[in-house]
Amino acid sequence: MAMRYLGPSILAAATLARAVVIDLPIISQNTYTSVEVEIGTPPKTYRLLLDTGSATSWVTSAACENTTACPNLSHYTRVGYEKTSTAKDLNAYSFIGFIDGDGISGHATQDVFTIPGSTTPVTWNQTFISANTSSWRFITADGFLGLGFASIAEKNTSTLVETLMQDDLLDEPRFAIFYGTTDIDEDTGANPDGRLTIGGSHENIYVEGSMNYAPLRQESPFQLWRTPLRSIIVNTGKTPGNGTNTSSTTEKNVTLNPTRNGRAVFDTGAGRISLPSEIAGGIYSQLGWSLPGLLQGSARWTCDAFNSTWGITFVLGDGAVSDDVHLEIRGDELLNSVCQPPFDDSGVQGFALLGRQLLGRYYTVYDFGGSNVNIYKPKIGFGRLKKEFDYLHV
Repeated sequence: MAMRYLGPSILAAATLARAVVIDLPIISQNTYTSVEVEIGTPPKTYRLLLDTGSATSWVTSAACENTTACPNLSHYTRVGYEKTSTAKDLNAYSFIGFIDGDGISGHATQDVFTIPGSTTPVTWNQTFISANTSSWRFITADGFLGLGFASIAEKNTSTLVETLMQDDLLDEPRFAIFYGTTDIDEDTGANPDGRLTIGGSHENIYVEGSMNYAPLRQESPFQLWRTPLRSIIVNTGKTPGNGTNTSSTTEKNVTLNPTRNGRAVFDTGAGRISLPSEIAGGIYSQLGWSLPGLLQGSARWTCDAFNSTWGITFVLGDGAVSDDVHLEIRGDELLNSVCQPPFDDSGVQGFALLGRQLLGRYYTVYDFGGSNVNIYKPKIGFGRLKKEFDYLHV
């Protein structure tokens, strides 16, 4: 049985009197993954969805809750942010658009954020957006916790982790995610056992074997947790398709290469896996399926196709092949509740978007490589979970 973390904890670091490692329980509900933080004076508790695909954190305002400006069909009762005695208006208004078409808009604000702890709570001034419009009607949260890089943050705002780093509040310039083994129990209210760690990582607890680190693409400035994508390998012991694909090119192990500029974005705010548009059809073909047929309804993905006889491997790297990182996921690890096809077409050549469907199979560490933007050497670490922390085994 996996360990349960019933509340946030703060571990004092030995090197700096103020440096800490923050552990926050992850709440997984209706496929959305969030943590709780306190905002304002006096503080109120808000749920924020983890999103490495954006930078500026935001919270829906009290003025827009229960209105058409911020529809809520999630069955989660949102708090609604109101300016408190420590709030400061930063004189900027922003709109954030997201890749799936949703968006929010609102005023840049600064207020006190607090992570409560058993000894001394961590408190700091944090910038975010108080949103007076939001089309995120289904999320079981009050807003987003942006975990991308501050270079893409909205005007007059910065990211939460980088703010903590630059205030010398963290033990290490990194954060890590264990998604947990279960979702929230709607009947009993019991929380799942996932954990977001800020300022450190716990691979010694969760990981079987060693971590494998992939450096980010060289960009100036860094924007997202984006690595080079060399290729995708389709591994098939036997083809899981239903015979609707008549291609004679299906082989046991095939490597498909993005035509140019291959890159993979690791996005905790995304649920699924999206493949580069020029090879998405080829991957389905190697699995015995026709992507056009699946999209048009002439073929239907079946639940029994989610089995361990096949898998795909994302090969990350653009330097020496010996330095490449291989991320593998089997067909049975991709099973979803409605048995829909496991991969989407990203609609962009060379671009893969890797969300919780893949990330949930690993313990992931997002390491900035330095506390100052001028010395960042960011990388992402991946570790296979021990059986007691793997939802397929507990």
